[in-house]
Amino acid sequence: MQLALATPLFRSIALGSILFGLTLGAIITTNHHRTEHRLVLHTSSRTGAIYLTAWRHGGVRATFEQGAQLQPIVLKTRAQLPDGCRWMGIETLTPLDNNRYFYSYDEEILGCDPGESPGYYKTPRSGIVTVE
Repeated sequence: MQLALATPLFRSIALGSILFGLTLGAIITTNHHRTEHRLVLHTSSRTGAIYLTAWRHGGVRATFEQGAQLQPIVLKTRAQLPDGCRWMGIETLTPLDNNRYFYSYDEEILGCDPGESPGYYKTPRSGIVTVE
């Protein structure tokens, strides 16, 4: 099983990060009382697994309307992996209260190049995202 990541994967993750920022921006209202927070993911990871996640470098910064309730967020990151297959990571954040989300991560195989088959295994996981 190959563990090295190809350049197209990093481009896909970068695009996913941009879409993540736009998604968070879409839940912000025009109220001028906004505060910036760090979203921190608390979950386990399998050794050697590849996760198509916005949290690949740690916490994520987001701006929310002050005092507003958290809204659900769904993030989708697509990548062409070295196994010749196109994968999509799906991260779902469901509000638990005003400071925490329930986090779930799943993957879909969107398709493979002719003659290729998935060389990786799916790595679903769940956890908590705190708003700090």
